Amino acid sequence: MAKIQGKTKPSTAIPNASMSDIAFLLLIFFMVSTVFVKERGLKVILPQGKSIEKIPRKTATTIYVDRSGVISIDDFMVEIPMVRDIMIRKLYDDFNTIASFRSDRDTDYGTMSDILNQLREANALRVSFEAKMKR
Repeated sequence: MAKIQGKTKPSTAIPNASMSDIAFLLLIFFMVSTVFVKERGLKVILPQGKSIEKIPRKTATTIYVDRSGVISIDDFMVEIPMVRDIMIRKLYDDFNTIASFRSDRDTDYGTMSDILNQLREANALRVSFEAKMKR
């Protein structure tokens, strides 16, 4: 009796030898074709200094702030809540007093904002920020 051979099924295996090549090609394609949208943000126009004006020292109250947040007014160490009372007293003595900031570049903005709020409460609205001249 003769044996009847059945039909052989075709193999359904997917070759994966070049899978990493395809993955890298897809990765490069998406990296090249992706468009990054640049955030527009808020349009801020910063003031430009036209001239440097020297403030007379006798009418200025200098507020020093260092990078660690230590505050001194006219060489006396103070805390933030004391700024208001000191400036009220100085304005009472001389109404033309100018609060002049001299601070470190790395000073925390929150500290500066708190001091400015104290000056506003004391009605010390004449504020100057000192800067070094570029040479």
